[in-house]
Amino acid sequence: MKTFLLHSMKRPSLKAVLASAGLCASLVGCSVPNPKMDDMAAQYQNTVEQYNFNNILLNIVRGSDNLPLSFLDIPSIIGTGNFSAGTGASSFTAGNLSGSILNGATSSFMLNPSISVGTSFNYTQSSLDNAAFQTGFNSVIPLTTVNFFKTSNMPPELIMSLMIGSIEMVSADGQVEKVMNTPGLESFPQFQSIAKLLVKYNLTTQLTNTEIPSGPKMTEAQAATAMTALVTSKDLGKMQMKYFPAKGKEKAYYQLVTVTQMATLCLGESPYTKEIINKYGDQYFCAKPVASPDNQGKHQGISATNEPQKGKTSIAINIRSNRDIYQYLGQILTIQAGNPNIQVVVDPSYVVKGQTAKPQPIIVIKKNESVANPLAQITYRGNTYAIPSNDNGYTPLVINMMAQLLNLNKISGSIPPSPAVLVK
Repeated sequence: MKTFLLHSMKRPSLKAVLASAGLCASLVGCSVPNPKMDDMAAQYQNTVEQYNFNNILLNIVRGSDNLPLSFLDIPSIIGTGNFSAGTGASSFTAGNLSGSILNGATSSFMLNPSISVGTSFNYTQSSLDNAAFQTGFNSVIPLTTVNFFKTSNMPPELIMSLMIGSIEMVSADGQVEKVMNTPGLESFPQFQSIAKLLVKYNLTTQLTNTEIPSGPKMTEAQAATAMTALVTSKDLGKMQMKYFPAKGKEKAYYQLVTVTQMATLCLGESPYTKEIINKYGDQYFCAKPVASPDNQGKHQGISATNEPQKGKTSIAINIRSNRDIYQYLGQILTIQAGNPNIQVVVDPSYVVKGQTAKPQPIIVIKKNESVANPLAQITYRGNTYAIPSNDNGYTPLVINMMAQLLNLNKISGSIPPSPAVLVK
């Protein structure tokens, strides 16, 4: 802000006063930009992004201390921006105060430019500690979600590390072996070895349509009547009328079937087909699209419900919940905090041609260390935790997955309609 002080022994003209005032307003207007909506929107987006990153990091830290997890959300935000500029004049009189500054009563006067620029945000902050959110958060992650990450080209070794809690194997002679995906346990290296083998065998997911009969068997006339009602029904997208040809002594008939999509874990195509069949049989291969329904039914994927083939090793894979993943990442943090030189790493399956595969840490979190431009940083119970932006292994992908898993649990009713806290 600049102040112009003009002293005059002569009476200033109206033209001179107005010119000076215009100059001041012009200088003020040129030096300060008007707030822009896109700038305010970008500021909001950056703030919410950092808020979400820090929220994830905070709960990983809580998981490392075996403390309850707690999540907050910002469901709404209102931003305002304003700009105003003006000029005021104050006078100092040396004599007669009854005249105006135009008739010589004032011996000196001062012009005072004024500027007011501001942006402000009011936002609501709601707790997700309610049954609607926690029910899904504490439940086993659906295989459809695992399939989403698999088809999104997330590294399979990272999906295995985050989402699988344990692997059970029953050998041909009936011996049961269960390995836990828990850093620090004696069986953890063995889990990593089996997980690496399953990545090699192309453990993947598949979506298959399952038809469940619904209602009685119908003649052609009955099916026509039922179809008329089905067309106007809200279940049209879920149910289909299917024709079953005559088979043996059974006559041909029509029947409504409910079509549901089921996700399963299975072993996709790989160069190790003979090796897999020799050890595990052919029950875990993904069903081919051209296979008949009978053949598809024989390949239901890797789960605890599969009956093992005689003389073969069976596999059962247990999927984690969202809460389990935070506990797992907290265990990694505990190891790092105890010895910063120790990292929980996995071998990458995707390697750029010409480069050597180098084990990558699953997540890197620095405790009470100075980190320049951190991806996320919090202070909790007297300690500072930060995620570096560089040399952090799979950390950005982990934060990406955790953010998406968190959003998938923000279903209708999980965010309170009225704000718990209004911050101004």
